[in-house]
Amino acid sequence: MSNSLISHEDVSNMLKMSMLVYNYGKDFQLKENEDIEHFVNNLKNSDEHKNNVSLSNIRKNALIDLSKECPHGKIIKFINDDETDLQVVVSVSETKKRISVVFRGSESVKDWYYDLYIFKQQLDTGAKVHKGFYTQLVKNGNYGKLTKIIKEQLNIHNDYSIYVSGHSLGGALCTLFGYLLAHEIENHVTVISFASPRVGDTVWKNTFTNKENLRHIRVTNYHDIVTAAPIINYKHVGHVIHLKPLDFKIYSDFSYNMCWYYSLFKNHSISDHNCDLYYARLLINKWRD
Repeated sequence: MSNSLISHEDVSNMLKMSMLVYNYGKDFQLKENEDIEHFVNNLKNSDEHKNNVSLSNIRKNALIDLSKECPHGKIIKFINDDETDLQVVVSVSETKKRISVVFRGSESVKDWYYDLYIFKQQLDTGAKVHKGFYTQLVKNGNYGKLTKIIKEQLNIHNDYSIYVSGHSLGGALCTLFGYLLAHEIENHVTVISFASPRVGDTVWKNTFTNKENLRHIRVTNYHDIVTAAPIINYKHVGHVIHLKPLDFKIYSDFSYNMCWYYSLFKNHSISDHNCDLYYARLLINKWRD
């Protein structure tokens, strides 16, 4: 994999969105048809607006950076399923000509229920995937709602690219969603996951890799323990950008997937799973686009 396969800015933007989806609908929310630039301007200039937004400094700065890099970005749908605790944002950026789908990671007991559900679900492609991830994605028609929105947006913006992202459980959900979506549409789908566990079996890995309109950039951080699970009969997919405290390495064509690299012996840190730490190390480790 060459550095030019994905820009640092694209990865950074998707990580900012993956960080902020943890807060969206709870600590801040855009109004209908409000773009992010207008929202941030109000945040800077209105005391009332500031009082309604509760973000850490690192996430507030990420929001401000997004308003500069994607000034006309709008949230067109926010799904918040109380039963499954699925939370996902769909946004459209005129500046980037991009439709983005960003899944929130593990945060509640319900999330951990789905994370720990280790049985597999067989797909129409013959691949078998983690049943907990699959159930959380499709239950209550949420997968259908998301694909319907994307197809509607593609009818309006047929030249827009599609990016799917998320951190932790959100990384697993975005990888699975990107795979399923790429089998429903002809447009190219780019998955950028952060701190993702494994999602499926060997058939999953092979059919994912051979799907021509699908690519996956998987970002991992140092000794992140979540990236080592589940272990038995599960495979990672995608190229890897592996972050370290002061540098990074890019692995292509599953060269990162040797047994030692993805085992619990190598990946044993809970703190390295932190989303804000991913962001801090990504800021340090920049590559040429």
